[in-house]
Amino acid sequence: MEYVIIKESQTVLMRIFLFITIIVYSIISYLVIEFSILLSILFFCIGIFLAGFSKVYKITRDFNNEILFILYGKIIWKSKFYIEYPDYISVFHASFVQRYEDDGTENKFKKWVIRFFKGNTHCTILEDDNYNNVLKTANDLGTLLRVEVYDRSKE
Repeated sequence: MEYVIIKESQTVLMRIFLFITIIVYSIISYLVIEFSILLSILFFCIGIFLAGFSKVYKITRDFNNEILFILYGKIIWKSKFYIEYPDYISVFHASFVQRYEDDGTENKFKKWVIRFFKGNTHCTILEDDNYNNVLKTANDLGTLLRVEVYDRSKE
């Protein structure tokens, strides 16, 4: 294995919701608000683009890492991904809070996280809901980079 591809999962339901939202908005903006047909087409094209767009990390054995921007399975842009070579990799369950300042509400959610640790610093590589996917990715990275993987779910 020469590299590991890390892609955060986007559910099919989220993609369907995005398509429906853009189509409905395009139709309503044309019929009700009487925008031009070009503006409706623009909104629809933006939705199609966003539904097929994803960002993935390519971690290589020689640590010449890249961020790949992908549109419907085709790489449209590559960029260097600068991180320090880890001393170890950690997998753990983290809680996140998302606050909305305008109405004072907040959402709390938990995700499984992979982090590279180098000394006292860390870099978050992946956040996902599926523990098995996260653990498999962390073990693949540990094998590729020849570093130890600590699974904090057992503690």
